[in-house]
Amino acid sequence: MKQNKISPLFGTYIGCAMIAYFLLLSLVDLHKKPIFSAFNLIIMGVGLYYTISKYKNEQNGVFKYLNGFWVIFQAGIIATFIIVAFFALYITELNDGILTEMLTTWKTSYDLTPGFAVLGLALMGFSTSVICALLLMQLFKRSWNTKEGRKHEL
Repeated sequence: MKQNKISPLFGTYIGCAMIAYFLLLSLVDLHKKPIFSAFNLIIMGVGLYYTISKYKNEQNGVFKYLNGFWVIFQAGIIATFIIVAFFALYITELNDGILTEMLTTWKTSYDLTPGFAVLGLALMGFSTSVICALLLMQLFKRSWNTKEGRKHEL
């Protein structure tokens, strides 16, 4: 398999878009409310959709399912690493009191350390990458409802 440049490019775009969204929320002081992070799913989903669209166009519409899955998954992982690195820097260096402010928003008495917050964000990003890859490949995989596909039936 040749070196794919689509995943790093779109993964970087997705990660930067999520950082821009977070900083935009912080300008209006809404970054402390976890409900607004749901829009990150939309950013990730749309970015991964465009990733596989570009890959399909580059491959002239013919590619293996596993290769398409891998392109989407790689872009999602790269975007996750970018946003996790930014968030780790943000909560430890730029605004070290944000975790306690977020917890008061939830009205709970958890003791959340930056390590657990970063781990949680990373796990959410990895799982979103896998789920989006599985969902999007259902849209972009080749159909077996053709003459060529019927040759593989019993």
